[in-house]
Amino acid sequence: MIKTFENRIAAALLAGTASLAFATPALADGTPECNAANTNSTECGVDSVATGNGGVAVGTGAVADGTDAVAIGSDDAGAAPATATGPSTTAVGGESVATGPGASAYGWQSMATGERATALGHLATAQGVRSVAVGENADAQTDNATAIGNESIANGIDALAVGDTAMAMGNSTSAIGGESVATGPGASAFGWQALATAERATAVGHLATAQGVRSVAIGENADAQTDNATAIGNESIANGIDALAVGDTAMAMGNSTSAVGGESVATGPGASAFGWQAQANAERSTALGHLATSDGFASVAVGEAAAAQGRGGIAIGGNTDGGAFGALATDDAGIALGGDAEARGVGAISIGSDGDGDGDGSVADGVDALALGADATAMGNSTSAIGGESVATGPGASAFGWQSSAGAERATALGHLATAQGVRSVAIGENADAQTDFSTAIGNEAIANGVDALAIGDTAMAMGNSTTAVGGESVATGPGATAYGWQSSAGAERATALGHLSNASGVRSVAVGEAAAAAGDGSIAVGNLASATGANSVAIGNGASATNDGQVVVASLDTSTGSQVGPIAVVTADANGTLGVSSSAGLSNLASFTDVQANSVAIAGNSAAIMDLQGQTGLLFDLAAENSVQARRANEGVAMALAMESPIIMPGKRFGVAGGFGYYNDRVAGSASVGLRVSDSTVFTGGLGVGFDSGEVGARAGFQASW
Repeated sequence: MIKTFENRIAAALLAGTASLAFATPALADGTPECNAANTNSTECGVDSVATGNGGVAVGTGAVADGTDAVAIGSDDAGAAPATATGPSTTAVGGESVATGPGASAYGWQSMATGERATALGHLATAQGVRSVAVGENADAQTDNATAIGNESIANGIDALAVGDTAMAMGNSTSAIGGESVATGPGASAFGWQALATAERATAVGHLATAQGVRSVAIGENADAQTDNATAIGNESIANGIDALAVGDTAMAMGNSTSAVGGESVATGPGASAFGWQAQANAERSTALGHLATSDGFASVAVGEAAAAQGRGGIAIGGNTDGGAFGALATDDAGIALGGDAEARGVGAISIGSDGDGDGDGSVADGVDALALGADATAMGNSTSAIGGESVATGPGASAFGWQSSAGAERATALGHLATAQGVRSVAIGENADAQTDFSTAIGNEAIANGVDALAIGDTAMAMGNSTTAVGGESVATGPGATAYGWQSSAGAERATALGHLSNASGVRSVAVGEAAAAAGDGSIAVGNLASATGANSVAIGNGASATNDGQVVVASLDTSTGSQVGPIAVVTADANGTLGVSSSAGLSNLASFTDVQANSVAIAGNSAAIMDLQGQTGLLFDLAAENSVQARRANEGVAMALAMESPIIMPGKRFGVAGGFGYYNDRVAGSASVGLRVSDSTVFTGGLGVGFDSGEVGARAGFQASW
């Protein structure tokens, strides 16, 4: 209830329902009547003073000292009265003070001391030019500062503090929210207990904290701790220069790190993690995808649950089976591309997805292992598996082609379904099979089963140690057997068959010529359709036939002898070409016997000379044969060079493969090449060539760099 006269007048003035126009003179004894020193000022209250033109002083001891100044409020037991001491100043409330031109103070002990300053509230203080303080003990200390809220403080040009105990301490700072604090020049804090403590830092959210220069923290308890750091999301943390954390509980811990996604983590300098629970845990590592993880320096993991664990490792591919990992590169410089692809080993390369739904894509498990193709598997150091479902499991093994398999150390399988199972074995061709150590099978469905076995030709078969079968459908089945020619067959130990349809079935037999046949052990058949069926028999000439053991038949001789025994004398031949010798006793009564003996001595000398000449001739033939072999190999090398193709890596791609065939001077070779783009300016290539005649293997490697 308003009881005093001055209180009633003040209330009426504030409400706008009364005006003061008193004509009675001022009383010197201090009675409460209103009176004016001139017609434009008003004094109401004991010892009230209105000295300026249009001034109003209402209340005991109130002082309005300035043009249009208004002071409303009484002193209490000797306390200071309301005081308005500048032009257009307003002081309303006990002990309120307005001292700057146009200043306004409303509330007990409120104070507005700057030009046009406004203080509203108990103990509110506005000290700067055009400053505003609203609230109990609110304090706007500098020019254009605004403090709104109980005990809020704005100390800085253009500073803004809004909220209970909010603090804006610095030029152009903003603190909005209960207990919010902005202490750096240009800093902004929005939210309860939000904290921006560095130049131009921004904190938005309950308990958000931005501590670095130009840092940004947005979200409940978000924390940007260092210069230029950004944390967006509930409890997100960015601790590092230029660090970025976006997402619920995202963490970017290191300079230039980026973590984007709920619970994502980037902990190494320059690390980047994108996706829910994505983790980049090493310097310059990159993890992109749900649950993707990159643990190695400069490693890259892209895809759901992809993992690059080694230095420079690359894993790109998703998790197709719901297991622990998607694409996986476990060691330094490993590359895994494709769903569930696995590269396990230093420099291992695995390219291909899970084509059969078993949960595994391509797998490269070994140092420098390479697996390229859906479900391709390279298990061992320096292994290469290229082709869908191809498998290379021995150290240095190479498999090229769909379901090709190289299952031993340094084995090579090239072709659809090709299989090389022995150490250093080679299988080239569709379904070619080299089953044992050092065996070679070249040709569709060719089979080499034996140590050092060689089978060349469509369906050629070399079945035994040191066997050789060269020619379509050729067969060598005995140890050391050799067959050359279409459907040639060497079916016994150390047998040799040379020619179309030739057949050597006796131990150490020799058949040379079209359809020649040597059936007896140690027999020799030379000539088209020649046949030697007796043990140690010899048939020489087209159609020659030796059926008896030890028989020697030369086709087209005009004479012969029957079966002969006794001392050697004269060689004879029957009409069928059967050779024999005549006894010297049977010829003793001949007049020419002496001459024959003399001739025999001379012939013996000639024979020795002929044998010596034959030896030299044989050596020349051997040298010529060796030169021929080397020439063929050289021609084959040229064919390999012509076959070598360099892969063209398309724009936006990292890997390429190429194959080729070459022909030169009746020699044919094939090749397979790969190319890998390791950076925008550098490409590495490599290739492997195989000659189809001698089985010689060549390789090439190179690189290209540009800048």
